[in-house]
Amino acid sequence: MPQRNVFSWTVMIVGSTENGLFLDGFRYFCKMQSFGIQPDKFAYSALVQACIGLSSVELGKMVHAQIVKGGLTAQVVVTTSLLNMYAKCGEVEDSVRVFNNMSEHNQVSWNAMISGFASNVLHLEAYDQYIKMKNEGCTPNVTTFASILKSVANLGDIDKGRKVHNYVNELGLESNIQVGTALINMYSKCGYLDDARTVFDRNYADCKLNLPWNAMISGYSQENRSEEALELFSSMCMNNVKFDFFTYGSVFSALGELKCLHFTKEVHAVVVKSGYDLQVSSVNNVIAHSYFKCGSLEDAMKVFERMEERDVISWTTMITAYATSSMGEKALGLFSQMRKEGITPNQFTFGSVLAVCGSLCLLDYGRQIHGLLYRAGLKKFKCIESALIDMYAKCASIIEAEKAFKEVVGPDVVSWTAILSGYALHGFTSKALQVFRNMEESGTKPNAVTLLCILFACSHGGTVEDGLHHFQSMEARYGLVPEMVHYACVVDLLGRVGRLNDAMEFINNMPIEPTDMIWQTLLAACRVHGNIELGEIAAKKILSVSPQYSATYVLLSNTYIEKGSVKDGLSLRNVMRDRGVKKEPGFSWISVRGAAHKFFSGDQRHPQREEINAKLAELREKMKAMGPRNLNKTSLSSQQNKKVVGKGKKKVNDCGIVDEDEREEEEEEEEAKSDEFSSDHMIMMRELEIAMKMELKNRMVTANWPVLL
Repeated sequence: MPQRNVFSWTVMIVGSTENGLFLDGFRYFCKMQSFGIQPDKFAYSALVQACIGLSSVELGKMVHAQIVKGGLTAQVVVTTSLLNMYAKCGEVEDSVRVFNNMSEHNQVSWNAMISGFASNVLHLEAYDQYIKMKNEGCTPNVTTFASILKSVANLGDIDKGRKVHNYVNELGLESNIQVGTALINMYSKCGYLDDARTVFDRNYADCKLNLPWNAMISGYSQENRSEEALELFSSMCMNNVKFDFFTYGSVFSALGELKCLHFTKEVHAVVVKSGYDLQVSSVNNVIAHSYFKCGSLEDAMKVFERMEERDVISWTTMITAYATSSMGEKALGLFSQMRKEGITPNQFTFGSVLAVCGSLCLLDYGRQIHGLLYRAGLKKFKCIESALIDMYAKCASIIEAEKAFKEVVGPDVVSWTAILSGYALHGFTSKALQVFRNMEESGTKPNAVTLLCILFACSHGGTVEDGLHHFQSMEARYGLVPEMVHYACVVDLLGRVGRLNDAMEFINNMPIEPTDMIWQTLLAACRVHGNIELGEIAAKKILSVSPQYSATYVLLSNTYIEKGSVKDGLSLRNVMRDRGVKKEPGFSWISVRGAAHKFFSGDQRHPQREEINAKLAELREKMKAMGPRNLNKTSLSSQQNKKVVGKGKKKVNDCGIVDEDEREEEEEEEEAKSDEFSSDHMIMMRELEIAMKMELKNRMVTANWPVLL
């Protein structure tokens, strides 16, 4: 251009800013001044937008100084830009100061102030500003209502929301899609979904834009009314309304809550057809999460592996999926791979990894994660503080758990519950009760999990009266309705001290129908205290709903045997076998150089099984050379080794757990098997276990999980 004036320079500043080239906008401004052209109010307004884009309040203050020097503070467009800049940079007080010094206020300046309060989470102040705007005779517009309804939604104040809605109706703006969507969102977040649906049906049932549809589906999904969310999504499909990420996010969340794997795959097919799965990583993240919630980790992993780009949410989703599915080794493997690929974990990633460390008792690995948290500056997140306490407690390091708790500033209910749970887990009942008292004194209200932990502590500490007191206080004092796990904990509380009749009376008086969890707890107590009569009642209840639950057969069988009814116990094992019920094998694991190694009986899946078996054979020969040792037999072995005398028939009880005929041949077979459990064999097995663990610790090399620090 042969000649450039303030207008042409301002166009270049605005163009640069609108395209995200904020520094270029500044350069044009400085170059304009170097040519002796004085900026006007529009040039300064454009420059202030560049300061917002750079998130630089320091540059903004320098521009503000120039504006004052240039005598442009009386220009509404300039001062509005300034107060907007201060608000968006988090300097709310400076924003208020600019607003109060303005000679006049218009809709734009009022809206900038309301939006500034809202963006800085000062929602009550935003509402007060809205009231002032009305009182000073300035009529709110669409932008005003969009901001203030968002603030009211975050406040959860339905009364304020209804007042705003009434004014919206007075101005005839309910049918405006921006205002209507904000109303639907406000009612949804306040928990009044029926009112939200009324606004939707009245104005947007035939709307072809997806904003109100997304708001309504999201409201249903967030309030766990998933079926209604999917019904509305179906209507959205029939109306040929275009979907976007927000639609898919809410729909897949609803599908995950309902655990609808089939429908998840169908909606996933729609996403693939639209090409969204290749364009937006966020869509892939919600799909993977939905598959995980539906119990299909295989499908979730397929989605993860197909992603062209994986962000921290992608990795955290899969790590959390494996962590919560008792597949901790895979979770830690993914965590190591994530860091190798240069993705920085966030607080939620670390929270899931710490949970794995706790579940697998990987104390050393947990300490390394703790060190990484300090380096990453994430130590002060509440979720991390609680996860550290829980991890150390579960790894049997209660001292480190206490230290982690003491470092928490202003512990919330989750932090208190974590340390209380740790004390309960380790049998420190008095400390758990003291922590609970300290928590109440701090003004923190316990939740249902806190009360469960205190009941657990009382149960394991045998303090029955304390436990019953806290249970009875749940609803009366804390407003918490006991759930099934709380009732089960009380049954365990009474059962552990032998008050089985009281436990049975408690079950009979429950206001809700007892589940198999309750009866399984009673059965376990009956086994400990040898109460066959109540044990049979509990077993009957469990088998009526879960006939394939192996623990029921095993517990009652052991109860029979330990009370001397060996025939009944062995017969029950036969019934278990005839019904095709198999006992899940237990397993042991050890941690070697950060990796957990599981061992089942007869396990042939371990990658180093040949080396292990060779070492076992070597140890077996050494133990044979050591000779036999004496060891008192256990009461169970003694009972099993007694020869069963007598024949006859026994009446089948209501559970169908005793065969009519004596099975002589099978009893002899069981007797022969039990003879194998001699004292010499038990000693050898114990020595073998110790020797094997020592050998693994000395020899096993694991390259998959490197040292973190």
